[in-house]
Amino acid sequence: MKIKKFNLLIVALMTLFLCHSCSKTGTELDNDNISDTNTGTNTVATQVPVIFETDMTLDVDDVGALAVLHGLQKEGRVKLLGVCYDEVHKLAPAAIDAINTYYNRGTISIGIYTKNLNSPDPSDYYSSNRTDDVDNMTHDFSDNIVADAVEVYKQILKTQNDNSVVIVSVGFLNNLYDLLRDPEGFDLVKSKVKLLAVMGGLNNDGFNFIRHNLTEQTQYVIENWPGTLVTTHVGSDIITGETLTEKTPVNNPIRRAYELEWGVGPNKGRSSWDQVTTMYAIFGTKYFSEDWTGSGSLQNGYTWTFSEGHRGYAAPINNTIMENEIERLMTLEP
Repeated sequence: MKIKKFNLLIVALMTLFLCHSCSKTGTELDNDNISDTNTGTNTVATQVPVIFETDMTLDVDDVGALAVLHGLQKEGRVKLLGVCYDEVHKLAPAAIDAINTYYNRGTISIGIYTKNLNSPDPSDYYSSNRTDDVDNMTHDFSDNIVADAVEVYKQILKTQNDNSVVIVSVGFLNNLYDLLRDPEGFDLVKSKVKLLAVMGGLNNDGFNFIRHNLTEQTQYVIENWPGTLVTTHVGSDIITGETLTEKTPVNNPIRRAYELEWGVGPNKGRSSWDQVTTMYAIFGTKYFSEDWTGSGSLQNGYTWTFSEGHRGYAAPINNTIMENEIERLMTLEP
C-alpha cells in the first residue's frame, strides 16, 4: 500500500507499538539496514555505519546530503543505519522514505521529533497542495519503522560495534539533546558513537544552532556530548545539483526536490553546506583540514574550546574538488 499522507497521530500510535515493531533481534534489525545488492557482501566490513540527522524541510541541501550517503553506500563506503528528522512537518517522513525507496533501501528506519517546535518551517518540495512532489513519490511505510527519534537511535545503536557509528547532523540538535538526556541513550552514545559531525556556524550561527528557540539544546549537546564533535560551515560557494535534471530520471526524488525548491526549476543548483558536512564525516582529512586549537561560540554568549579528539572544526581543502565529488555522488544511479 502506497501511503500518500502522514500525520503525527499515526506516528504517536506507531511509537506506542515500537517495541512490538522492533521484535526482531538486534542482529536481524542490523542486517535489514545494511543489506545492499549494489555493493555485495565483501564491502560491508569496510562501510562506515551512519545515522543521518536532518531538518529536511526548508532547504534542499539536506536532500542532497542524503543522496550523497546513498551514493557512498552504493560504492561500499557507507552503511546508512537510519534517518532521524528534527523538524515537525507531517509530510517529511513520507519524503524521506520516498528517497530511501528510490535507492532500494526503503526499509531504513526513520526517527521523528514528536514534540512541538516554535514556528515550524514550510517546504517547497513536499506539500499537501500538490500530487507530484516528493512525499507522493513511491514509498511504503509498512516495511520500516517510523517512530520517536530517541527510541530509533537506541534501537540502532544497541546493534552496533563500540566506537563505530558516525552521526551526521545537518539540522537542529533537539533530537540529540533528547538522546543525551535519556540515561540509556547517553550510555549508548558514549560507547557506540565514534564521531558527531555537525553543520553549523562556528561563531554566532544564525540558523541551525538557534532556530525554533533551540539555543539551549544546542549548548547542552556541545557541552555534554561524550565523544568527538566537529563542526563545519563551508558550502555557500559550493553549488551542486545543477545536473540532476540532465543526468537522472524523472522518478528521482532528489531531482524533483531540486526542481521544486523555491520554484527555480530544472538545472539549478544550490549551496552545499549539508553535503560538505557529510563528506567530512566519511572522509576526514582526505578532503579536509582540521582545526583542534580554536574555539566556537553561540549567540547567547556560550563559548567552547577545541581540543584534539574532543571538539574541533573542519573545512574543505579544495572547494572545486569537493563540488565535483558531491555532484558525482548525487547523480549516481541507485
